[in-house]
Amino acid sequence: MNQPEPNQAGPARVDALNQTAWEVRVIDSNRAFALSEEAVALAQALGYEKGLAEALRTLGFGHIRRSQHPEARVLLEQARELFIRLDDPRGLSDVYEYLGIVQRSLGDYAASLELLFQGLTLRRQHDYTEGEALSLYHIGVTYKYLGDYTNALHYSLEGLPVARRIGARMPESYLLNSIGGIYYETGDLGDALNYYQQSLTLRQSIGDQWGEAGNLDNMGAIYRRQGEYEKALEYCLRSLAISESIGDLKGQGNALFEVGRIHAALEAYAEVLTYGQNSLRIREGIGDKKGQAEVLLLLGELYGHAQFSGYDPARATNLLTESLRLGRETGAKDVAFRIHLSLAKALKEAGEFREALEHFEAYSRLEKEVYNESVNQQLQNLHIAHRVEKARQEAEIYRLRTIELAELVEEIRQQRTEIETHRDQLEKTLTELKATQAQLIQKEKMASLGELTAGIAHEIQNPLNFVNNFSEVSVELLDELEEELGAGHVGEVRALADDLRQNLRKITHHGQRADGIVKGMLQHSRASTGRKQPTDLNALANEYLRLAYQGLRAKDQDFNATLHTDFDAGLGTLNVVPQDIGRVLLNLFNNAFYAVSEKQKQSPDNYQPTVSVSTKRVASGVEIRVSDNGTGMPEAVKQKIFQPFFTTKPAGQGTGLGLSLSYDIITKGHGGTIDVEMVKGTTFVVRLPISQG
Repeated sequence: MNQPEPNQAGPARVDALNQTAWEVRVIDSNRAFALSEEAVALAQALGYEKGLAEALRTLGFGHIRRSQHPEARVLLEQARELFIRLDDPRGLSDVYEYLGIVQRSLGDYAASLELLFQGLTLRRQHDYTEGEALSLYHIGVTYKYLGDYTNALHYSLEGLPVARRIGARMPESYLLNSIGGIYYETGDLGDALNYYQQSLTLRQSIGDQWGEAGNLDNMGAIYRRQGEYEKALEYCLRSLAISESIGDLKGQGNALFEVGRIHAALEAYAEVLTYGQNSLRIREGIGDKKGQAEVLLLLGELYGHAQFSGYDPARATNLLTESLRLGRETGAKDVAFRIHLSLAKALKEAGEFREALEHFEAYSRLEKEVYNESVNQQLQNLHIAHRVEKARQEAEIYRLRTIELAELVEEIRQQRTEIETHRDQLEKTLTELKATQAQLIQKEKMASLGELTAGIAHEIQNPLNFVNNFSEVSVELLDELEEELGAGHVGEVRALADDLRQNLRKITHHGQRADGIVKGMLQHSRASTGRKQPTDLNALANEYLRLAYQGLRAKDQDFNATLHTDFDAGLGTLNVVPQDIGRVLLNLFNNAFYAVSEKQKQSPDNYQPTVSVSTKRVASGVEIRVSDNGTGMPEAVKQKIFQPFFTTKPAGQGTGLGLSLSYDIITKGHGGTIDVEMVKGTTFVVRLPISQG
């Protein structure tokens, strides 16, 4: 590691400061911050733009480490302008990454993804492999914030081999930690612990104490959730010791609070008091009001424990009241509703039944608000993720195809003066290339549409592989064509042009295959217009059954089920909103596949999961039946199945909104009925009238 020498003069001194700051930015961010501040001042005095850009970039990162995001954004915007003027794509890609982190921290996930993908594109264009791994890591983190764990895991796993290929241990440790976090959020604590341990080992090997403390704290949280309190305590105390050694006050406050929670589970009340008070003092010092509210809640519950030697109901009420004030002040409803519940219990113990009831009612109201807001935010985030991913794919496809084809066309044009006798042939080739470009862009746009990406990807992967392979071969043929043109080998040029035409025909053929698949699968899955139109319900049901099955198969390749269809050939068309009815069918199919999948896990090997769908013309209209031989449901569940937010699935696997929304679509939107029958499994019966007004 290079160390800046005090006697170095001018730009060389700035370069030395910047290099050292960049090298230690992760393992010693405080030192990197000080070095970058010195480099900024010196570069400004010298008018040294390159040194100033690099110093502003690293100083911006330092502010991010200190959670000073507005300050970081100002510095990084200045660095971006300088890197653009200097034509420095690597430095610019670093700025895009850091601005993406800032936007994520400020809650603008769409802007975050846009910036991170810009950085990823630059890094891939300029073979900045370590940066590519970091871009993939941060893209995965942003998708995790959006609740889109599929994309979060996809990009994190994509980045892992990139980092390992060049031995970039710091990005690898980040990616491992991110993957662990995704598994933690989805409830897979075993895999989460495994990835956290791998990340911890790497971070210890490179001296990343900041990251090491974070890993230890994450692992401690897992052990606490698993009830292994001694292990949890060991890991959190190690995290605390490291945070104290590097002066990370926020890390100290978090670790102290976590240790207090572990002691509360162990009923070691004296230790809860000690660690809670220490955490409170630090969080007050750094102005973490939400953190203070959490600690005061812990301490308030402590003083309300009759087994605690300092048992004091009045003090418990005072602490909880102060906790509630801070929770309200910060808008932290997720903390406030828990405080209301604790206050209700404390006041009930004190005989203050009216106030206890008021707090319990406030708790119930806020709990519903928090849950509803969480569901709504998840839906909004999924929409953002889908919109950004669609725009990114379209932009990336257009950029790559445009760059490839524009460069090749320009090279061919430059040779035209040497091969005048073959001008017509070259112009024809150019026209074919442009047509292919337009076709590929359109097909790739279509491939990015829809919320059922897993099922669609399963269907179109094969033809797209052919398109990519023949495109790569065509690039090589164009390189050979340029060489033969330069050598004046007319015969070879014609032969290569013929080969190129054949490849383009194959690209077109397989592109059309993909186009046909996408059109067939997505024609009914676009955003609802709300307008009714004559619809073939047989085709609609068959299509969504296939999509639901392939979507599940894409997630679990070991899953198989028998599909039975019995469609009334004389059904005709019905005037409905096809997108809305499609959503109802998709929800019913997904529930059916979930039920048979769960039963398969519980049943002997001779069980055959089966899902059936039938349509029939009846006197009043049309009847659609969706049946499965799965787990079924008790009568008590059947009575609540269409209530909003009621679900029988484990936490994190269902919102309880699907059947409620389906009920509204059928009854309110189409004047029909939807019922459930229990005969050897579950059957949902949808009836739609011919006349719907």
